Amino acid sequence: MGEVRTPVSIVCVYNDPAVLESCLAASVKAGTDASRQTEVIAVDNVSGAFASAGAALNHGARMARNEVVVFVHQDVYLHSLPALEAAASAVLADPAIGVLGAVGVDHRGEVIGAMRDRVVPLGRSTSVPTDVDSLDEVLFMVARSQVLREPLSESPDLAWHAYAVEYCLRMRAAGRRAAAVDIPLTHNSMTTNLARLDVAHRAVGRTYAGLVPVRTTCGIVGGEHGAAATSWPVRRARGARRFLGESVRARRVRRSLRRVSRPARGQVVLADIRLLVDDVARLAGSSSIRVIDPSRDGTLGEADGLERNGIPFSAATLRWPGVVAAVAAAAPSELLLVSGLRPEEIAPLAATTPAPYVVGLASDTGLWLLLGVEPEVLAPLWSRPRNRPFFVG
Repeated sequence: MGEVRTPVSIVCVYNDPAVLESCLAASVKAGTDASRQTEVIAVDNVSGAFASAGAALNHGARMARNEVVVFVHQDVYLHSLPALEAAASAVLADPAIGVLGAVGVDHRGEVIGAMRDRVVPLGRSTSVPTDVDSLDEVLFMVARSQVLREPLSESPDLAWHAYAVEYCLRMRAAGRRAAAVDIPLTHNSMTTNLARLDVAHRAVGRTYAGLVPVRTTCGIVGGEHGAAATSWPVRRARGARRFLGESVRARRVRRSLRRVSRPARGQVVLADIRLLVDDVARLAGSSSIRVIDPSRDGTLGEADGLERNGIPFSAATLRWPGVVAAVAAAAPSELLLVSGLRPEEIAPLAATTPAPYVVGLASDTGLWLLLGVEPEVLAPLWSRPRNRPFFVG
């Protein structure tokens, strides 16, 4: 996309002013010097004035001054306004692009577009717009003239879900592209709202029956008969395959750890740390949460001043020497999570610290290393059989 940049109008509907201020507003304020013409239009829905995300966001789009409108969640921290503006230039440069976002899912089920989801990096990096089946609602953009002509759906069936998915399918049905591109961000989500998600997916499936099944970050939209594909026997078989695959990976990690450290110092578990990090901090009695991950493409970024349940939270993407140095220098009481690791990196990294540690993995989020708390303290978080790798020794 080169250095061409287009000022944007960032539209966000919020129901929690504190979250808005600590995440999206703080990140835009930090980047204002580099992007003076970019604006934020915050749509207040604290009192529930808008019945759907589409209605609120369309309202904001009508107030936009710039040529590209970016719809963003309130709990997003943008690491680079120049990168956001560069992506916006692609929307205007290529008329075939109907909608462009930070993260999407392609027809193979691969997540496209690199971002940090709470405490882990997610998605395959792409520096150019790459076609996807659907985009996540966390951040997506369209030309202002287009969204005024073709506004987001305000259907009560969608309400607060799948409005970006619907827009992607609408554009694809019209012969245009839905695409994802790297827009560095941290999604500091505190909750996962699944209420009426199934209703939204069924509605989208009915409307675009010729394009389903379509993969999304929240499952597969399969139309009226999509439920058959996720019946109990199918889900159970998929879960068993995932459990065995994760166990094989965990066994290899444990073997590598034993070559460089005493087995008693560490523990290997199967867990999605995104969903447990707040419980980790609570059980550990931590006063802060620090998250780092290694840069795979040279992109660096930091988010500071965030919080989770009142606990200060910071996140950073560092070059590998910086990751090693951070682990080696970590204080015994500092809750430090290193995520997005490769199997060959775990053992050398664990060997740099005398502190006890927990190593974990999940198919969706990869390998992670946790320092700053005794493994026994966190045992209740991974006490189910599903959290224990299926191997001996």
